[in-house]
Amino acid sequence: MMSGGTRQPGDTVGGYRLLTPVSEGQLTRTWEAEQISMQRPVVLEMLKVFVTRDPGIVGSFLADVRAKALVSHPGIGSVYEAVNNDKATFFAREKLKGDDLEALHDTGKKITPVEIVKLLGKISGAMMYLENEGIATVEYGPHHFIISANQQVRLMNLAVEGPREGRIDTRAKQLLGEFFDGMIKRGYPGATRVKSLCGFMADLDRPVPLTWKQISDLSRQVREQLEGSEPIESLVVRGTPYKVKEPIKIPATVWAVLGGVALIGVVVLLLAQSQDKKKSEEGEGAEAPNPFIEIPAGEYRLSDGRVIEVREAFAMGRSEVTLAQYNAFLEFPDHAKFEHPEQPASKKDHLPDDWKELWASAVKGDLWRRRNMSTDCPVIGIDWWDAYAYAKWNQGRLPTMAEWEVAADFQGGASEVSAWGPADQSIADITGAGLIGMAGNVREWTLQSEINPSSPLSPKSLLLVGASFSDPAGGASARDWIDSRDERRDSLGFRVIIKKYFFEHL
Repeated sequence: MMSGGTRQPGDTVGGYRLLTPVSEGQLTRTWEAEQISMQRPVVLEMLKVFVTRDPGIVGSFLADVRAKALVSHPGIGSVYEAVNNDKATFFAREKLKGDDLEALHDTGKKITPVEIVKLLGKISGAMMYLENEGIATVEYGPHHFIISANQQVRLMNLAVEGPREGRIDTRAKQLLGEFFDGMIKRGYPGATRVKSLCGFMADLDRPVPLTWKQISDLSRQVREQLEGSEPIESLVVRGTPYKVKEPIKIPATVWAVLGGVALIGVVVLLLAQSQDKKKSEEGEGAEAPNPFIEIPAGEYRLSDGRVIEVREAFAMGRSEVTLAQYNAFLEFPDHAKFEHPEQPASKKDHLPDDWKELWASAVKGDLWRRRNMSTDCPVIGIDWWDAYAYAKWNQGRLPTMAEWEVAADFQGGASEVSAWGPADQSIADITGAGLIGMAGNVREWTLQSEINPSSPLSPKSLLLVGASFSDPAGGASARDWIDSRDERRDSLGFRVIIKKYFFEHL
């Protein structure tokens, strides 16, 4: 028999038994089949009878098969063999086990956020392989992603001869964002962040989409944050017994902004590597500011003559943590793994003082204690335990006194103390490097107890740095030494830092 439409289920061709027709194109018909010698299921793609006599079509078909055969990645289906004779022209490929993404989506299948980022990580890894190897493909559809019962994912082998087309990758990212967004199980840890990530992947208006590496990195960071871990490193101040353990895992920005309303910050930071220009509120074509400011390694001489050596660069939050960012932390269902080991058992939650009324006023833009509120205002009414847990949840940490002092002075200090308002509001309370609110808006928690220079024989005390809208004296030089980590004030907030390594690799 000839190749194509004249064949019937049960026919054998080239050592394969045809079982069920799967699909039909203009030139080909696809069958589910069995390789008789191996007794294994396969898929056969066969040229139809009327084109097998056309050398150009046959040559192009076989060239694409050769391109598929060169693909060697565990996440992409394999090609077993090609046959071209006077009876048939076809190739046999691996039959992937599971259901395709389109079918799962259409049946209302829901997947937990952590499983979605695992799937996205595996898909982006396979796509990076194709990209790095320069392998061209035809356009992916949702039915080309096969998900098994144990949440493994593999891609059909769509390689073809010729140059790669960027639009195909762009559309694949948008497609995956759209479909996974509709499959997120709500109410699970990470749901808001994964939905935001999917939203950015699916954004058709983005001039430069996220790269596969950026999608892979973000997916890994979300997964690792949900699963949790914490390595350490250190920074040293010359001439003082100053050595601090600090987490070096995933950057604080990812978690400060992946919590729903603020994923924009991390995506802007990610896209900075790709020179992606974003619109800002100030006007068309302006580049959105990075949410963190890098402080390079080196020696820093402060105004009081002390020399601080920063052995490893870090990046500090451009502004204080906002109410919106802290609210994302509160929505996370399990804070226990982020809490300090010495946190008192009597402390049952991380709600700021008067949180219900405070947050409601911020959302509505109403007054609260005679202050104009918005969700962009700094979070207040939190103690040290709260600030520590938030920072660790973000896999960042609070700054030490030395880091805060270096950052406040880097490239010139702020000229004024900002009043109460949005954390990024001030055009005067801004350092030469771009840090906002170091002199004012709210005072800020630091990481650890320090010796008060004015009382060097006294025990170490916790330190609050900077002035505030309610007590502006001293500006960025203001210091407040306190005895309790339980201290709460409606003029006290914090900011976080990340390691420069992660700042560079976002």
